[in-house]
Amino acid sequence: MAAAVRAPSGRKIWKAVRDELMLNLYPLPFSTLAPTVYHVYLHPDDFDAIDGVAARVVGQIQQALTAEVGKVNVGLRRSTRRVLSRLLDREELPPIEVPGSGWEVHLCADRNGELERGQIGIVSTLAMPAPAEYAGTPTTRIVRSVVGGGRRTATSTTSEAGPAAAPPAPPAATPGATRVEPGRSAETPARSAESLARSAEILARSAEIKDARDNRERARLTYADEQGPHVFLMRKDTVSIGRGGSSAWVDVQVSGSSKVSREHLRLRVDPGGRFFIQDVSLWGTSVDGKPIPPAVKSAEGVTQPGPEQALPARARIGLADTVVIDFEATNAK
Repeated sequence: MAAAVRAPSGRKIWKAVRDELMLNLYPLPFSTLAPTVYHVYLHPDDFDAIDGVAARVVGQIQQALTAEVGKVNVGLRRSTRRVLSRLLDREELPPIEVPGSGWEVHLCADRNGELERGQIGIVSTLAMPAPAEYAGTPTTRIVRSVVGGGRRTATSTTSEAGPAAAPPAPPAATPGATRVEPGRSAETPARSAESLARSAEILARSAEIKDARDNRERARLTYADEQGPHVFLMRKDTVSIGRGGSSAWVDVQVSGSSKVSREHLRLRVDPGGRFFIQDVSLWGTSVDGKPIPPAVKSAEGVTQPGPEQALPARARIGLADTVVIDFEATNAK
């Protein structure tokens, strides 16, 4: 009789995320970029086993990511830095950046039958600088991996064009660089462990302050699906809603009929507190019983999102007449 498969523990999930961080670094001349967004999926039965502590698992993984980067940067894991440097074909790995807005980690159930019990599916997202001295269009590198049975399989790696980003800071504002004064040659001395540690601490504190400011509740979504009643607190400026899956990672995962698209709609709030809704589905979205402008297919057969429409502070959002979400803005200005 085969032994029962146990749900991955919080520590096992963290190790999988940590490996994803280290395996997908992107070195620049003075710093190293790391994936900042992680979508972690578990088999539904495995997710149910840890659902009660999922929020704590996510919170501690976010803390652990900052701590891990700090350890690597201050040289507590010099052997790790040497190995990474060889893998990335560099003499020395520049300090890894801690994202100023914090790490984004999502933990949810795979409702599309793509994972087996005990497996962990991870999608990591890394914002890549534009090529040609940053004059082009930046891209986003997305790596999809499956961890289980002592193995890690990278199922796919894709690069998607993103919106134009602000130009990078000059070397003097980048960790590891030195400001060049007129009449002096440029030098980049090795930073001491104490200096790196202080930088990591400052970045971590800045992230905590920004998180406290940005983690406020924007809106409340109340709905019931095949898994029962749910309340989702919108704490980001933009959220996506749908069934989710390996090709569409959503913030609000709704279990419903096939008429609920993997990504069905998007909600956005602007700096003035005004909300907008956008349909990206095949079966349509309604607000207070009235259909909103639908998504359309291009000549190449690619579904393009419909135009945004203003959303009232209170509204009932229908997903293809199968699931209804009660929307209530909580920070309207």
